[in-house]
Amino acid sequence: MTEYTPESGLPAVPPQQAYAPPPPPPAAFAPHPAYSQPYASGHVMTDQTGQNAQAIVAWVLTVITFGYMLPWAIAASRGKSNAGAVGLLNLLLGWTFVGWIVALVMACGPHQVAFAPVTNSTVVIAQNFAGPAPMAPPVPQSPPPAGWYPDATGVQRYWDGARWFDPTAGGNAP
Repeated sequence: MTEYTPESGLPAVPPQQAYAPPPPPPAAFAPHPAYSQPYASGHVMTDQTGQNAQAIVAWVLTVITFGYMLPWAIAASRGKSNAGAVGLLNLLLGWTFVGWIVALVMACGPHQVAFAPVTNSTVVIAQNFAGPAPMAPPVPQSPPPAGWYPDATGVQRYWDGARWFDPTAGGNAP
C-alpha cells in the first residue's frame, strides 16, 4: 500500500488494523472435557471419560495380579464409562474364565453415543387436492370357452362363447 505524499497525489488511506481473535473464556466457563467437541461440527460425542488415575491404578493391579485385572485396565485406559462395572465383574467373576471373557468384551466394546448431530432432514408429504387419481382401464377378460355348464339350479346349459342356449325351453343346442 502506498502512503500519501504531496508528490504522489494519492489520498490518505488509514492503515488497516490486524484482526485479533477474542480472548478465551475464563476457566470457570470451560466446557467439561467429555463435551469439548462442538455440537455443530458433525462429530459424535460418546461416553468416553478421561480418568487417568483409575487407569494407573488398574494397570498397577494388572501387573501385580499377573494379568488377572487386564479387562479393567483396558476399560480404564479407553475411558469407558462402565470401567467400574468391568472392574467389579472382573474381580468377582473373573476366576470363572467366562466372567473374565465377558469383562474383556465389555472393556473392548464400542463407546455409547451420548450425542449425535441431527442432520437436516426434509419430510415431503404428497397431497392430492384435485380428487382421486384416475384409475387404469379395466383389463378385458375373455369369456369362458364354449361348452356345457351347470347353472345355479344344477341344469346343464350350453354356452357357445357369446350366449346361453336353453335346451329345456326349446332352444337348439349345437
